[in-house]
Amino acid sequence: MSTRWLVPTLAYVVTLGALGVTSKLALRTMSWQDLVVWTASAYAVGAIVLLVLGKGSFNTGPDVGWALVSAVIVVSSLVLLYIALGNGEASKVVPITAAYPAVTLIGAALFLSEDITAGKVAGMLLVLAGVVVLTVAD
Repeated sequence: MSTRWLVPTLAYVVTLGALGVTSKLALRTMSWQDLVVWTASAYAVGAIVLLVLGKGSFNTGPDVGWALVSAVIVVSSLVLLYIALGNGEASKVVPITAAYPAVTLIGAALFLSEDITAGKVAGMLLVLAGVVVLTVAD
């Protein structure tokens, strides 16, 4: 069984966790709109580097629509995160956003025909319980 996914997954957890803190720090002196502009600039630089290195392309295959939907979701979710962080405590906003595995579990079952097992449901309930504990505990 390959575990090539594990290191980038753990790096994602660390960087996403850091995002809540760094975004909240930026939002002390700038608007969420300004933060979106900076974020888009970083994405643009990353895209240009991939294109120049020949590691990326504007693939127009049959699933390009899903790529566009994913891009819109990424931008929308970051905008919503920035708005939430601009109005709330990072220690409450970020844990609530960590409930997204529940949405993924249901979506994967509906659209990818992945099984919902008792273990997955138990894990989802633990995630949701953890979110409640983190957000109501002071």
